[in-house]
Amino acid sequence: MLVGLCGIDDTMAVGAITDGKNDGGIDALFFDRTGSRLVFVQAKFKRGGAAPSQEEMLKTINGIRALLERRFGDFNQAIQGRLDEIEEALDTAGVRIEVVPAFLGDTLGPHATADLNALQADMNRFAPRMAWEAAGLSKVHNWLIAEQMPVTVNAQVTLENWSCITAPRNAVYGQISAAELAQLVEDHGKALFERNIRHYLGSVGVNLAIERTVRGRPGDFFYLNNGLTAVADRITPAAGTNARCVFGFKNLSIVNGAQTAGSIANAAIAGTISPDAKLLITIIEIGPGAGDFGLEITRARNHQNVVRGVDFAALDPNQERLRQELALAGITYHYRPSAEARARREDAFTLEEAAVALACLSFPVVHSRDAHAAPRRAHPNAVDLVVTAKKEIGRLWEQDGAHYGQIFTPSLSGLKTCRAVRIFGFIDQILADSERSETAYHRRMFFRHGRYFVMAFVAHRLPDLIRRSDLALSEADRTTLSRKVNELSELIYAVSHPWLTSKGYLSIFRNLTDAQPLANAVLDRLAEQDAAARLAASSTPASTSSPSSGTHNP
Repeated sequence: MLVGLCGIDDTMAVGAITDGKNDGGIDALFFDRTGSRLVFVQAKFKRGGAAPSQEEMLKTINGIRALLERRFGDFNQAIQGRLDEIEEALDTAGVRIEVVPAFLGDTLGPHATADLNALQADMNRFAPRMAWEAAGLSKVHNWLIAEQMPVTVNAQVTLENWSCITAPRNAVYGQISAAELAQLVEDHGKALFERNIRHYLGSVGVNLAIERTVRGRPGDFFYLNNGLTAVADRITPAAGTNARCVFGFKNLSIVNGAQTAGSIANAAIAGTISPDAKLLITIIEIGPGAGDFGLEITRARNHQNVVRGVDFAALDPNQERLRQELALAGITYHYRPSAEARARREDAFTLEEAAVALACLSFPVVHSRDAHAAPRRAHPNAVDLVVTAKKEIGRLWEQDGAHYGQIFTPSLSGLKTCRAVRIFGFIDQILADSERSETAYHRRMFFRHGRYFVMAFVAHRLPDLIRRSDLALSEADRTTLSRKVNELSELIYAVSHPWLTSKGYLSIFRNLTDAQPLANAVLDRLAEQDAAARLAASSTPASTSSPSSGTHNP
C-alpha cells in the first residue's frame, strides 16, 4: 500500500512495517522526506472486507498520540529501532501527519470516522498539520493497477549527419549507430516499443537476415535497411554540430522498426557490433497532449509493411487496461504480437484467443423472430459471432470491424476475459476428443465444424457459470460443463442431421443463412424440453416429492 501511496519501492515499503505486539495499532510508519509527511498505516485485511472497528481505530489514534508525546517506551522494537527517523520527522517544521486506515471494503464505519475527525480537529487547531484518508478496496486496486503501467523511456541518443524539420511540428532525422540502438533495447526492453503495434517477434524470417547483415556487412547496413521511426513528447538537442549531436528524448517510443531494433539487439548478444553499422532514424515530437496524432503516425508508418488486423488492435487503450488488470492476477496477456506470445503457457494467452473465446461465450443465442421483434437489443446475437469465427476469424479482431467493439467493450474486465479463455479451452478439448473418438464421418464433421456453435449454446444455458467471478474452474464447474456440452452436442446433432441431404456441416456452420435457422430449431427444441420439465414438476404430488426433486433447467 505504501508503494502506491508514497511512490516508494517494495524494499523500502517492507522496511516501514511495524506490525506486531505493542505496535500501538500502527502497522506501518514511513517518513516521506520528499513529500514532507509522516504516514501512519493501520491495515485490516479481513475476509469479507470489513473496515477497522472503532476499538481498533482508537488503538491507532492512541498510538499516534503516544508517539507525538514521545512516549517511545510504550512501543515494540520495530518502532524503537527507528526513533532517529521518527524524531527527525517530529522536529521538522511543516511535516504533515497522514493517517491511513487500509482495508478490503470501501467505507469506514461512522464511529471510527468520528474519532479520526476528532483527532484531526484537535491537531489542526493552530494550523493544518494532520489529515486522514481511508484506503479501501477501490483505492488499493487502483494503486496495484498503476504499478502495471508501462515505464516511460527518457533517453539520450547521438545522431550523426542529422537534419531537422520545424513546421508544422518538430522532427529530427539522421544516423544512429546500431551498437547504441542495441544498448537502448537492452536498457529499456519492451518499454521502448510501448506505442508500437508489435514487439520483437524473435529470430524468424527477415529478422534473421537483419542479424546476418548487421554482423557480416556493417558498412552496407545503412543502405539495406528501411530504418526506424520513433515519437517523443519532447526533443532537446545538446550543443553539437550537424555532423554529430546528442539529443534528449522524453517519453521516447519506437513506433516502426521493432523487428530491426530487436534483431540488432539480438545480434549484439552474439558479439560486438561494428561501429560502421548505422541506420536511419526519424524522431517526431508529438508533445504530451498529441491526442490521436501519435496513433496516426503509428498506423501510417506501419501500413507501409505487411501487417494484420490484430496488430492494429494494439492501439486500443482497452487492451492495455486488460493487460494491467490481468497482470495483478499473475496472468500475462499478449495483445501485441511478440516472440513470447507464441509460447504456450497456462498463465498466458493472446488477444486472438481472447477474441474467439469471448465471441463464443459472452452473448445470448437469439431466435430470429426475437431479433426482428427487438432490433435494438443490448447484445449482439451469438450466432452472428460464431459464424464469423468459423468463416473469417480475423474479422473478430479488426479494430474497425463490426465485431471488435462488441467483444472488447470498455466495461469488459480482465477476470471475465481470462475465465472465458479457460472455459473455451476446456470445452474445445472435450469436443476435440469427441471428434477423435467418432468413427462415423458425419459425426466427426459435426464435432470438427460445430464447436463454436455448441459453445454458444453452452454459454446460453449456463450464463451464471460463465460469468462467475473466479479465474480457475472448480471441479463442480468442470462437471457441469462436461455434462452440458455432451447433452447439447447430442441435441444439436439430432436437430441438424436431417439438413445433411443438401450440404455438409462446414457449409452449415459458416453461413448465417443456415446457422440461424438451425439455432432457431435448437431453441425451439430446448423450449419444448423446458416446458415438459415444468409440467412434470407441477404435476408431481408434493407428498411424494423428494427434497432434491426440484426443477432442473437443462
